[in-house]
Amino acid sequence: MVLLTVILAGITVSAVYSDDMLASLKPTPVANIDVVSAEGGFPKYPNYVKYEDNFVHMRHVAGEPLPLDSIKIEINGCGSAYEGVVPHGTLHTGDIHISYENLNFDGKDSDYSSNNQVLSDGMWSAGEELVLNGQDGISSSSTVSVTINGITNTSNNYGLKEEEIVSIKILDRKTKRIIAESECQVTLAE
Repeated sequence: MVLLTVILAGITVSAVYSDDMLASLKPTPVANIDVVSAEGGFPKYPNYVKYEDNFVHMRHVAGEPLPLDSIKIEINGCGSAYEGVVPHGTLHTGDIHISYENLNFDGKDSDYSSNNQVLSDGMWSAGEELVLNGQDGISSSSTVSVTINGITNTSNNYGLKEEEIVSIKILDRKTKRIIAESECQVTLAE
C-alpha cells in the first residue's frame, strides 16, 4: 500500500511539474559578458549605412563556457528593418526587437561564421568575442528574427539607430533565465 502511494505521488509530481518546471529548477550558467561596442545606422539619408555595417561586439570576460545551442540573445531599441524582401519591401524605422535563437552557425549568413571563428568549438568561452551583424539573418529559415513596430514579416536583417541606447540580454534557453544584460549607446558606423 505504501509503495502504491509513493508511485501515485511520483506520477502526480511528474504531471504537475512538467519539463518546463523541472528546467527552471536547474542552475543557470554564470558568466560575465561585456558589450564592447555597438555601431550602426540606417540605410537612408543623411548617413546611408548598410545593414552589413551594423555590428554589436560582446566579450565573454569570465565564468562558465556557454554552449552555443543553449544561449539566446535579445536586442531591443530603435532600429530599421525591411518588411518583405530587400530591396522590394518597405523600410520601417522604430521599435526593434532582434532575437538570436541560438549562437550556432546554422541558420545565419555565412559571414556570421567567419566573424566568429572562436565559436567553432561549440562554446562561447572566457576571453572570446562574439560579433553580431545586421546581415546575420537569412530570410525565412533564419535563427535570427527581427520585429519592427510589431511587424514580424521582415527580411530578418537590421540596422540600429546611431546615438540611441539598445538593451541586450543574454539568456539561458533551458532555464529561461537571464545570464547577463547590458545597455549600450550605438555609435555611427564608419
